[in-house]
Amino acid sequence: MVLVVLATTVLFTASNYRGQAEALKVITVMNIVELAILIGVGVLGVMQVEPANLEPFAPMGLGPLLPTMAFIYISYVGFDLITVAAEEIIEPAKNIPRAILITLGVGVAIYLLLLYVMMGVVNYTELAQTSTPFIFVADVLFGPWGRWAGVIATIMASLSAFSVTLGASSRVLFALGRDGYVPEVLSRLHPTHNTPHIALLVCAGIVVLLGASGIVRLLASASSFGYLIAIGVVNYAVIALHQKMPALRRPFKIALYPTIPILGIISCWFFVPLLEPQSLLLGTGLTAVGGVLYLIQPENRPDLGALPAVVHRLKLRIQSYWRPHMNLLIIGGGSQGRNIADRLLKQDEFRMVFRSSEYQITFIEQDEATCESLEQRYNVPIYQGDGAKQEILEQVEPHKMDVAIAATNSDERNTIMALQAKRMGIERVIAIARDPDYVSLMEDSGITCISAPYATAAMVENFLDRPGVADLFEIESGIASLIDMEVPVNGKVVGRMIQDIDIPEQCVVAAIIRDDNFVVPRGRTEVRSGDHVVFVGPSDAVQEAHNTFSSEQETA
Repeated sequence: MVLVVLATTVLFTASNYRGQAEALKVITVMNIVELAILIGVGVLGVMQVEPANLEPFAPMGLGPLLPTMAFIYISYVGFDLITVAAEEIIEPAKNIPRAILITLGVGVAIYLLLLYVMMGVVNYTELAQTSTPFIFVADVLFGPWGRWAGVIATIMASLSAFSVTLGASSRVLFALGRDGYVPEVLSRLHPTHNTPHIALLVCAGIVVLLGASGIVRLLASASSFGYLIAIGVVNYAVIALHQKMPALRRPFKIALYPTIPILGIISCWFFVPLLEPQSLLLGTGLTAVGGVLYLIQPENRPDLGALPAVVHRLKLRIQSYWRPHMNLLIIGGGSQGRNIADRLLKQDEFRMVFRSSEYQITFIEQDEATCESLEQRYNVPIYQGDGAKQEILEQVEPHKMDVAIAATNSDERNTIMALQAKRMGIERVIAIARDPDYVSLMEDSGITCISAPYATAAMVENFLDRPGVADLFEIESGIASLIDMEVPVNGKVVGRMIQDIDIPEQCVVAAIIRDDNFVVPRGRTEVRSGDHVVFVGPSDAVQEAHNTFSSEQETA
């Protein structure tokens, strides 16, 4: 049993490791085989249904029926897993609802057909004697060929569901790492395949451990608990977010709001008390762990700052291991705002597969057509409204933002929006401005102004990532960058020759300014504290060199 679990996990971890496209090829083949057998058995089996076997409808009463409905709820969550891959789907606003409705409709139709056939072909007392009712009925209908077809369909269904769930679980863990609720290392992407490989390996390890434990029924029941609670919370969050953030763009339209979310809450949570006591205990414990991880985030519970100093320091220490790099608010989704987002997200000219964990970007944009363009290009929150208005800024929760960037093409609007963001408590505010009068006004208020029209995106990245850099220029529209930084007094490179320092091959130390003198750098040139070092090269290589030269010696 353990070897089977291990082999299966390794196989489907490898397919998901290479990307969803590779995994979907295998899943598609298995689903086609499975559906052909299921539909074949259902259609041919209708001819042999005995009406007498279908009465009474619930021979044992509704008592056992409701707990069973709660237990098998996990069988219907395939439609929900589609949403997990939203960041890898083209035009998710259209394709995800369509895929969910098709999946749910086809799945329910096949379930009803097969249940009708299975309950009508043999008496329920016979079905109760077997742990594989579909295989049993296929055997009754078609003999050995039917039995083997049932076995194959069961294996295909289990394996395809396993592959989908494994991939979805890794992407949930990736998103949690990106949002800062679990260690940030889980949100890293594979450099070649662009998949959350670390999260995938962690999920695979958990699957092997739990699969080998033999407590499958308990795990299935606990999974149903998790899905029932989670989807109920999602339905509640829909109502809460509509009230709290009315300006947030919602590509997914909800019919009959708020009736549908309310019915969703009731229909999910009604079944929770009907689950097994062990799964209730396990599910409650895991929910409590998740609640703790959520509450230790200061942006979610600012009042935790009132805890005793020792507890508060411990909380900050734990959080520091997985806090995401930076939450950015970009006000203005025009060319300036998009250039900045592209630069920070390392966006290609088409579209991004995964949203980076290094920067978590939120847009505010007033124009509806521009908002639609942003939705197609980025998988990030977008608020439609006037970024100069306090009620719009309040909806984006400014206390969670590390940086706000006013990036419209109007100096006047950028000035108003930057001042408003600063007034609402965002510590670091950057504004694009060219008029010296506006620049001086904002700088007097502690706002960083960027006025270079051709290097705006690169300079924003410079201010965010390399605060010690004195200046930056972009060469040939971003092919290379040139920056100047000051070596700290206790820097690790102080006293070392350039040839002995690990500098990326594509980066060049172009110059050293020392005591107002120009020094031509050679391999044996010694770096001193206070030197202004000028680097030239691609942005990533320049940033790596900057990190090396700016790192400081550890103090005892």
